[in-house]
Amino acid sequence: MKFSIKEASEFLGVDPSTLRRWDNEGKLVPERTQGGHRRYDKNKLIAIRDKKENNPKLTIGYCRVSSHSQKEDLERQIENVSNYCIANGYQFKIIKDMGSGLNYKKKGLNKLIELIETREIGRLVIYYKDRLIRFGYELLEQICNLNGVEIEIINHTEDKSYQEELVEDVLSIITVFSAKLYGSGSHKTKKIEDTNKNIFTIK
Repeated sequence: MKFSIKEASEFLGVDPSTLRRWDNEGKLVPERTQGGHRRYDKNKLIAIRDKKENNPKLTIGYCRVSSHSQKEDLERQIENVSNYCIANGYQFKIIKDMGSGLNYKKKGLNKLIELIETREIGRLVIYYKDRLIRFGYELLEQICNLNGVEIEIINHTEDKSYQEELVEDVLSIITVFSAKLYGSGSHKTKKIEDTNKNIFTIK
């Protein structure tokens, strides 16, 4: 029995884009009709589904800091998240990132989203909520919910470095928009940058 890509994606519980990627990677290569449409053998799909069901889903611990100067903080996050997972008996892996919470192209974050969408993990552990993503947390939370991934936040108190990083992110947004409006080297852009640095300086 042959399945279309839509039927195969529903059978495995993955997005059709995942099947296309598996095809490109050689992980699951379907047959092709004369019109070039993918057709999946049911027995191969059953074998993949059984393999997924027999392998318990992983827990991913995600740790992030904004800059290299926070390397020690990153190591503390990794230690705290690792200890939490060990104490709870989780089979886990750590994904770490170094970059602004406004940067959505970080290697670790992209890998995490890929694992969520392919349903290879069942739990995501983070130390602070803002370590995952600065803005749009609710959207990523919804993606997790739709893919059966539970998010566990270890520390619900305010991250001491949150305020400082938030100021840097706000200044970064203002600088980008000023440069687009007036040009990166213009007098107006420089004046706006200096003014906002004075306003947002944490004392």
